[in-house]
Amino acid sequence: MRMLAVILVLFPVSSFSFVAPTSSSIASAPFLRGPLPRRPSLTHVRATDSPFADDDKNTNAGDRDIKAAAGALKGGSGLGDFEPQKKIPIKREVIVGDPQQKVKKQKEDVTDILRELAAIQSQGPQKYCLLGTRHCSFLHQTIIELLAYALVLSGNHVYTSGAVGTHAAAIKGGLRAERPDLLTVVLPQSMDKQPPEIQDLLKDVTDIITMPQNDEMSLEMSSRICNSYLLSQTDQLISFAFHDSTTVNEATKEAKKLDMLVTALYLD
Repeated sequence: MRMLAVILVLFPVSSFSFVAPTSSSIASAPFLRGPLPRRPSLTHVRATDSPFADDDKNTNAGDRDIKAAAGALKGGSGLGDFEPQKKIPIKREVIVGDPQQKVKKQKEDVTDILRELAAIQSQGPQKYCLLGTRHCSFLHQTIIELLAYALVLSGNHVYTSGAVGTHAAAIKGGLRAERPDLLTVVLPQSMDKQPPEIQDLLKDVTDIITMPQNDEMSLEMSSRICNSYLLSQTDQLISFAFHDSTTVNEATKEAKKLDMLVTALYLD
């Protein structure tokens, strides 16, 4: 501190003056030998001197390539009128084949439904018509016989025709119930036209209606007339047939036209 005070006394601040260094003085300096570097001017800077010049070139070239490709696609290079920049709408419609089409359900009449419910809940006796094919297996004949037996036993009146198969089983079931007044057999022709086994079976039936006027007709035609008469006398139809049983299926259609309750049981 004492030496600093002596220096300030010997060399006051006002005696100092600053002189800007010149090129000759700088050049004469021992630590700055050699030419001075030239500072570049902003007006002399070129695009090639930029450190990002290569990136700019690449970017511009990429843009030019994209524009050229778009122009080629638009101009037509085998793609037609397709434009890459245009969005293609996505169709959501699903087309299905005919097997997948929904079948329109037939509208049911409320009156038919109420009538069927009333018939099921009714406690009074009903008149049932049992018709069916002649070609029945032993199992089917057993089921038909049990059905006729149950109907007659519960007080219902069973109507059927005379033939082997369905009709013979219905006759056996009605006879088992031991109510001859509730079993009626209508023959399409005279008694002599019936098979021997049916004639033996009908010996125990008290209510038999024959149609000898149809003896000259074919069995198919006389059976249709007989079925129509049976449908006119009954309230409900229960049929046992195959899909190709012409006569029985026609009787089923006729019963529906007569507004009867129909239960069609197909054996195939």
